[in-house]
Amino acid sequence: MLSKERKEKIVKTLQQAIQIKSYSGEEKDIVEYLKKLLEEIGYDAVHIDHYGNIIACMKGKRKGLKVLMDGHMDTVPVQEEKWKENAFGGEIKDGKIYGRGTSDMKGALISMALAAAYFAEDTKKDFSGEIYIAGIVHEECFEGVAAREVSKYVKPDIVIIGEASELNLKIGQRGRAEIVVETFGKPAHSANPEKGINAVYKMMKLIEK
Repeated sequence: MLSKERKEKIVKTLQQAIQIKSYSGEEKDIVEYLKKLLEEIGYDAVHIDHYGNIIACMKGKRKGLKVLMDGHMDTVPVQEEKWKENAFGGEIKDGKIYGRGTSDMKGALISMALAAAYFAEDTKKDFSGEIYIAGIVHEECFEGVAAREVSKYVKPDIVIIGEASELNLKIGQRGRAEIVVETFGKPAHSANPEKGINAVYKMMKLIEK
């Protein structure tokens, strides 16, 4: 249950997380902050892997599915002088929190971490399965490699990604494919282009299709 005290705790914790710069590849400080937080709010185990991902587990009293709630800790750099508010202030204005990473995605990560802790507290851990919270590094530049390492470690049955979606549930992921296409030509002197083969023209035919 989200009481007034719990809501205030979530907001304060998020503000503190926003105040910690965590550009891609520079997540050490936010990891240390989260480790201390997760241990304080009752997680059974907190693990930091060789990439720097932080993974915490809350175990129920009965066996069941593993649920992984996942969010990245890093943000892209910011030109602070162009911000009207402090980019790392976590200030509240007109009911909104301002700061780098608020929605993408420290807000979700902190909310999920505390929600799982409150659930465990309210149920006295009388639930089936295990709840995992993972803070991922290098989301902006590591192409999912760090997240894949978390999946290997947890082996989850269910994964919830906390990316902002205006509270619309998104099921599945369309995936990604990189296709490399080459066309080959034949060199010729510019005075006699008809004796050669222009690879650009061949590529244009492919693009048109």
